[in-house]
Amino acid sequence: MVSIREVPRSVKLLVGVWSGVLVVAVALASAWLVRSPGMNEPVAVENPSESELQIAGKTTVLFGHQSVGMNILDGVAGVYAAADVDAPAVEEVAGSSDATFRHVFVGRNGDPLGKFDSFAAVMGGPAGEEVDVALMKLCYVDINATTDVEAVFDAYVAMMAEVEDAHPSTTFLYTTAALTSDRNLKGRVKSALGRGDRMGPADNVARERYNAMIREKYAATGRLVDIAAAESAGTDKRSHDGNAYYVLNKNLTFDRGHLNEAGSRAVASELLKAVAAHSPVA
Repeated sequence: MVSIREVPRSVKLLVGVWSGVLVVAVALASAWLVRSPGMNEPVAVENPSESELQIAGKTTVLFGHQSVGMNILDGVAGVYAAADVDAPAVEEVAGSSDATFRHVFVGRNGDPLGKFDSFAAVMGGPAGEEVDVALMKLCYVDINATTDVEAVFDAYVAMMAEVEDAHPSTTFLYTTAALTSDRNLKGRVKSALGRGDRMGPADNVARERYNAMIREKYAATGRLVDIAAAESAGTDKRSHDGNAYYVLNKNLTFDRGHLNEAGSRAVASELLKAVAAHSPVA
């Protein structure tokens, strides 16, 4: 009988490595098995009416965003095409413009406070002049498990109050922050190895906290574009460490964060309905 002391060191090392792999595999299997049944069902989207599309198409809009915002703008064209209605011109602007839907890339991803400052500066420049409706959104990368959610919320409220005071003839819409879907196998491996990808339960819990405060503050105004609600449609509520949260429906994304054609149209529909409801053209 061979004693433990007689086993070669290389064999011991190999056993240790495979033990670690087994631990990771068990953790991943457990994470997979706790997924709720029936989640991420196909999403039924309530499209804007032809009248709403006509009104929105005559309304001058300024939209501050980053990459998911481009997905939404792509969806605007898709919604109009599906209704066989001529779509408004969409144009990135740095100054004044004749386009109906004007958009600008604000700040940089991962810096929500910088995005707020950037949007306020845009509204204070030529691009913010003679705009009927204006809004900006945060991306999923702007809020994660390490974010001081209350500080971001307070900064958003202060910035929106500032631009509203400075532009009384413009109607401002409010937005919730975008979500991510569940981690895939690669993401679970990274998480098990301590390498975060900002797509875990704790990250979406933080987004849910922020979005809950946004809804409480602005839902009663009737001017809330609930991006997170549109993205999570058809999914089950989840729980992590006793905190409820939602995820981006996997049928609405191609990479667990950005929107595919269906997702783009789903969120764009909510945006267009909000624009039509608060347009001076109506």
